[in-house]
Amino acid sequence: MKQKISLVLIAFLGLFLLFYLLEDHPENISETNYWKEDWKSIRYLPPKEDWCGNMVPSFADQPMVFRKIPRGWNEPALYTVTTLREGDSLSYEGNYNVKNSFSELSVLKTKLIEVTSDQIQKNYCLGESSPSLTLSDENGKDISFDLSKQLLFGKKIGSDEGRIAVLINKEIIAPYQYIIEKFRTPVTNFREKMYVTVSEGFIKELKFVGQGISVHAENRAKKNQYNVFVNDWSRTTGERIVLPPDVGNQWESVVKGLKVEFYPDETGAPKFPIFSDKLSPEAILDVTLSGGNKIRLSLYPVWESESGKWRPVLRQFPPHFEESVTWMKEESFQNLVNAVMKVKSASRYERPNQKIQ
Repeated sequence: MKQKISLVLIAFLGLFLLFYLLEDHPENISETNYWKEDWKSIRYLPPKEDWCGNMVPSFADQPMVFRKIPRGWNEPALYTVTTLREGDSLSYEGNYNVKNSFSELSVLKTKLIEVTSDQIQKNYCLGESSPSLTLSDENGKDISFDLSKQLLFGKKIGSDEGRIAVLINKEIIAPYQYIIEKFRTPVTNFREKMYVTVSEGFIKELKFVGQGISVHAENRAKKNQYNVFVNDWSRTTGERIVLPPDVGNQWESVVKGLKVEFYPDETGAPKFPIFSDKLSPEAILDVTLSGGNKIRLSLYPVWESESGKWRPVLRQFPPHFEESVTWMKEESFQNLVNAVMKVKSASRYERPNQKIQ
């Protein structure tokens, strides 16, 4: 009898200490790494309607899969996001939210690792209805997600507003809450809206084919004394010439400014027609970065509505990835054509006899 009472007291004491640590003093616990892994994919599942946690602001309402795709030695990885819909899916380049998720989850830091109990899970809204993130070391078309790598998110932990209760493998951990809080936003906020992003190096080549013209320019940029790349554009089609700096730089600037205006599933988007990949593009823009990575934009015939003129665009990252369709403003396309025409008609530029400053 005494032995049973002792066991009950020990169990009660353990539960008390766990709640004490969770609720009042997580700041007194040293942080540790729950794991260090180079994950290749992340699956997000939204909370179910019966989840008892905080639903305001609302979470992204559709499942998503993030992928990390290597692009060769010493080149930055390509991050993608696929939104899963009934009988269909949409895939795009992922933005900083996707990239940061891989950084945060590859080295998962926690201030707590404790065995769970039914009472703890109930108090912190941890269970099958919770929003979840599941990790995998696969990144192919069909990914096998292991539930042993599934993080089920619950309520914030006591007075420590920076931590949240998470259930994984019958254990409770306390990572930073921003890991899941970033998912309180529409799925479109995980997609890269800029068609051409240059995180490292510079744009090395631009080629435009369409509208009855073909224009190709090369950039032999060099770093100045401030370690900043200074462009040196030349036109290689027609008469090969060095371009005036403002002409080459304008084309580059317009290209860097091209952005997605609408996604087909975006709230508030016009009722775009169903895009057919059997259509032929009206123009193609090829961009080569200094590291060797390439981006291709296939621009299709304009579509008019009461709200404006739009062009469907397919973006590719050959040979790694091809996006679903997006929509660009016709005004942006015309700005691109105007910049290309200035390169086509430019006269030879005579460089001043001076060093780059």
